[in-house]
Amino acid sequence: MENFKLIQPQERKWDPHPQLPGVEVAYLVSKRADKVDITCALVHLPVGSHVDKHLHENSDDIIYVLKGKAKMWVDGIGDVPLVAGTFLRIPKGTMHQPHDIEEDFIAHDTWYPALA
Repeated sequence: MENFKLIQPQERKWDPHPQLPGVEVAYLVSKRADKVDITCALVHLPVGSHVDKHLHENSDDIIYVLKGKAKMWVDGIGDVPLVAGTFLRIPKGTMHQPHDIEEDFIAHDTWYPALA
């Protein structure tokens, strides 16, 4: 079947995040690998990791927290608590920063339209 993709947990490949030292990412689907207009990944932030303020110019950042405890600073909103089950959509062009990683943190992160 065209475009069908399955990744079992034991097949998941964690890689260092390309811009964020200490952060890991496991891409599930991407424009580059799968030729689709969405990027989905698992993002792992260990306790104490640091992420600079940043924005995604052309993509909404859509986050669903799977485990852990942290905060997300969002420009114009302030700090948002993140715990398992939290859903957050950050519109494209909005400065944001995950911080205060209190518990090992994993989120399902979707960028739409896809990151390059």
